[in-house]
Amino acid sequence: MTVGDTPPNYDVAIVEAVILEVAAELHPDHLTDSDLSRRIVGDPDDAREIETAAAAIRNLRKFGLFDASHDGIVVPTQAALQACALLT
Repeated sequence: MTVGDTPPNYDVAIVEAVILEVAAELHPDHLTDSDLSRRIVGDPDDAREIETAAAAIRNLRKFGLFDASHDGIVVPTQAALQACALLT
């Protein structure tokens, strides 16, 4: 790894993609933010990795891929589910 490269577990864009994929695979079951984060975080003692997952979930809500009205529960929107289906 060269200087300036961000490891995948700290790259918000990569983590967003993983979280979206996992949430779509679990649909129609829905997890809390923290439960979903625990599924993808490799080291639960790594505060930076946990914060990266939390930021990714916030971004997915902001971008309209997770329903923002379900506070604390991750619910992919129909658009997100359709996009995941098309990309897999």
